[in-house]
Amino acid sequence: MHASLVARDKLSLLEMSTNSPKLRQFVRHALVAATGVTTPNLAQLASAFDLLCDRLRTRLHPMFGTTAVSALFARAHRRATSEFPWVADILPEGGERCSLDGLEVIGPHLEPDTMADGLAALLAHDIGLLSTFIGDDLVMPLVQEAWGTASLSERPARSEGNR
Repeated sequence: MHASLVARDKLSLLEMSTNSPKLRQFVRHALVAATGVTTPNLAQLASAFDLLCDRLRTRLHPMFGTTAVSALFARAHRRATSEFPWVADILPEGGERCSLDGLEVIGPHLEPDTMADGLAALLAHDIGLLSTFIGDDLVMPLVQEAWGTASLSERPARSEGNR
């Protein structure tokens, strides 16, 4: 990644906290963009989450190994579940996989916007925790490479064709 792009993407540790509105907005935008539609349904959000989560895991495994990546995702799961308890009903806690289970059970009781917020929080916790350990100037280029996304400093497009 070009040095000027990396420099432009730097955020303070406060901004990169797992509760950062800017980080959550970035992740939510990436999640919705991965669906390919402007207003995704639950199944499309679940599929996009699986894709982004798997891409992030795949990018992190060679550097940190299976155990560390699973521990990171398990911790993020616990943090997201404290804010969005329904996450425990659709995603196994072990941190070993990204596939959403139980969507058909909870789906009728969950709005797509709520699901997008919860899944974005979970991925934001992954990114924020990792940033705490190794630094945001190393993490964000990894995330952007894994997801093929724009920088945090760029505003998401508000147009109909998200992609």
